[in-house]
Amino acid sequence: MMGRQNIKSWGLLALAISPIIVTFSGWQLAKAEQTPELLISVDFEGGKRSPSGRTSGGGTRGPSKGNLIALMPGDDNAGTTISNPNFFVYIPEHEAESAEFEIFDKSGKSIYLNDELDVSGTSGIVKLTVPKDVSLTNNKEYKWRFAIIFDPWDRSADKYVEGTIKKVEISSQLEKSLKNATPLEQAEIYANAKIWNETIATLAELRNSNPTEWEELLTSVGLKEIASEPFASCCKVEAE
Repeated sequence: MMGRQNIKSWGLLALAISPIIVTFSGWQLAKAEQTPELLISVDFEGGKRSPSGRTSGGGTRGPSKGNLIALMPGDDNAGTTISNPNFFVYIPEHEAESAEFEIFDKSGKSIYLNDELDVSGTSGIVKLTVPKDVSLTNNKEYKWRFAIIFDPWDRSADKYVEGTIKKVEISSQLEKSLKNATPLEQAEIYANAKIWNETIATLAELRNSNPTEWEELLTSVGLKEIASEPFASCCKVEAE
């Protein structure tokens, strides 16, 4: 009799516990469905640097933290934009006080020059902005050059980095896809469309909240070694 009572008691206990287990599992599932994890990987396909890619001073060495490095894809630092671009450059520790930033058209004519940039004590990643009154023409390629000036009387001592930028027209389909996208989603859209300037500029703004995506982007173009470098304390060098 006692054995039957024990079996009955255990059976009642199991029935009492089972709904709790089922209910808890259902609650977990519902919660997971309500808060899905948003996974975005911002990779920029193509334009990865080779170990002997062009860097500062006109040399043909791979990216090194001792060099000026343009945060752009490819050995030739070639990028695209749909607006007036931002240029991001890594500056190593140095003893220079000034720098120069210039944009040329394909014929070599200077369309913008700022030769009074104060970079004394500046190291890390700096942001160069192009003034709104500098007009870039759609589907036209421009050359740019950023140089640190060690001796104003001997410009052969400059340390510099250069590349190209091409302004492209935004398609109606791309414009539509960007309309309701979050900033992080927009960065992914720009990367998939191979529009470099807007990709990196968007992620630069999101770096504090989305450091993984920033690192993924730079790694995808062969710049992993400077992905963790800080922005300069002044945040950007104003090219205006």
